[in-house]
Amino acid sequence: MRVRLREFAHSQFVFLAHVVSLILPGRQLPLFDADQLIPSDVSHWDTDELTILIEEGRRQSDRQHTDLQALRGRAQWLFTVAVTALAALCTGLVSTKPNGLPAVLWVAGVIALVYGIGGAASVMVARADLRSIHTAVLSSQRQPVNLALAQAYARMMSEGENTFATRLTVFRQSVVWCLCGGYGGLLAALMGT
Repeated sequence: MRVRLREFAHSQFVFLAHVVSLILPGRQLPLFDADQLIPSDVSHWDTDELTILIEEGRRQSDRQHTDLQALRGRAQWLFTVAVTALAALCTGLVSTKPNGLPAVLWVAGVIALVYGIGGAASVMVARADLRSIHTAVLSSQRQPVNLALAQAYARMMSEGENTFATRLTVFRQSVVWCLCGGYGGLLAALMGT
């Protein structure tokens, strides 16, 4: 039970750090350690095996970039829908001027929606730590270049996997916060009528 509470607290901290990064940019954002694999030594591999590793590294790198772009697109959709819901919720709050529990639910719904919108915005704009091979650096490697390139791909993929896993978790939490805010506002509206 304690482990789950610690994981929940850590995930909420990561989410808050991403939301705060919208106001205070430039800080290194925390990541989940989703990919904890350590690359093995490939120095004894032959050229064909190194070529396979390089091809797989390129595919994995391309997939990471594609997945992140798709996630940013979903975050844009969530952001747009949630801002519309927030406008409707605020309009309802101002026009009905509820008292008591409906007012508390309405305000809590607005706060939850704003928090969820912040998470969606951070997925869209926060700097992603996805590495790629810099050809100028590669050109300065000693031969065999395939060995240096294969080792580089083996080392750099974990950071991209962790970045994507973190952004996916932030997106999921944004959805939950937006749903909680929307349902809180809906319940307040039903109680206030």
